[in-house]
Amino acid sequence: MPTEYRSALLSPPDTVDSAHDFLVDVLDQRPDVTAAERMTIETIVSELITNVIQHNPDRTVRCDLLLRVEPDLFTIETTDTGQVALAESECAEMPGETAEHGRGLALINLLAAVEYVRVSDRNRWVLSVPRQREGGRERG
Repeated sequence: MPTEYRSALLSPPDTVDSAHDFLVDVLDQRPDVTAAERMTIETIVSELITNVIQHNPDRTVRCDLLLRVEPDLFTIETTDTGQVALAESECAEMPGETAEHGRGLALINLLAAVEYVRVSDRNRWVLSVPRQREGGRERG
């Protein structure tokens, strides 16, 4: 049976720190989440929320965040009112060593299976992350 946790961010005044605080509160309640899983989830959410905020610097953006924890899978879903539709090509490759931007979505693609769709005036992301194995065995 999955457990779902939800948060709504409004930026400004909320920032990526608000999303991080939400995750800390949730993950502190979940001793079954390993340190590696926690770092993966925090990285994905941080990069995704940062991207939403940075691509909409002159307007208020609402971002709804859902974290679903299942025995074998984490699902992170976000829906935001950002104006910018993010093309799949922006997610495809890690930029060169000297690039100052553009690593976030590429990093997310390395950590999770990513689904993105622009629906009407909203960006919707669904990211799936398999749970880690413990001692070479599946959890359970």
